[in-house]
Amino acid sequence: MSTNWDDPTEMLGRAQTARAQGDTEMAYQFYARASELGPQQVIAWQGRAETAVSADEALVSYAYAAALDKNNQALGRTLDAALDQRVQSAVKGDAPLLVALGQEFAQVGLDSRAHTLLERAVELDSSSTDALVWLAGTAAQEQARLDYLNRALATNPRDARARAGLLTVNLPADAEDVNTAQHATFVPLDSLTTRPALTQPLTNAQPSAEETAAMERLRKLRAQVPDQSAAKNAPPPQTADLNDLHATAATNQTGMRKLMFILLAVVVVLFILGIVLVLLQ
Repeated sequence: MSTNWDDPTEMLGRAQTARAQGDTEMAYQFYARASELGPQQVIAWQGRAETAVSADEALVSYAYAAALDKNNQALGRTLDAALDQRVQSAVKGDAPLLVALGQEFAQVGLDSRAHTLLERAVELDSSSTDALVWLAGTAAQEQARLDYLNRALATNPRDARARAGLLTVNLPADAEDVNTAQHATFVPLDSLTTRPALTQPLTNAQPSAEETAAMERLRKLRAQVPDQSAAKNAPPPQTADLNDLHATAATNQTGMRKLMFILLAVVVVLFILGIVLVLLQ
């Protein structure tokens, strides 16, 4: 019996069978395909997390599953355990990856967990403007958002995201009474704080080669519906430039032909003159 790789139900069934038989690698392949075909299936994401080789891929898969089933306390505890282990094991070189993971968590609505990852990233690299801007985006209090934005600007005064974010933070006229601040939604540039549905693609990270491959596979899973916005906003193909190139090439070829004819005519004239001079002698 052939395998229908386009049937999410069959993929889940085969994943569970392979897992029961102890074939974790094959189970992962089926779970991965099932989560690609059905990004809203909690069991597919959870199974993918439990069979993934990469710890970071497992962490993000658990995050997707927990975001889809927020009432599943057992799943939430599993995610928190994996998150704690990742944070505790992180070293200085992991800071960019922790920022990328924090972005993934924030974009599916897991703000407090995203905050944990981003705080650890700042502990490892205090100059990470990306981490500070995202911390501002996931902070619960206006004063905390303001503090993170100011730190981001201190790190990079030209950062447009932090500058735009400052315009959205509302604090009371009396700075000492921060608790009476009116609530305002912090919205840096869309490229960072827009939170798409699970079916939309995410931004890219800069981890190691192995981690990049794992994270890239996860991002592609959320592209169930192609994002046409970029295509709509993209400029039309540069046909004019191509036409100019062709026209220039044609003009150059015509010029070369004329030059060759002129040179040939000169050679012929010189040849005839030579013959005449010989005859006159």
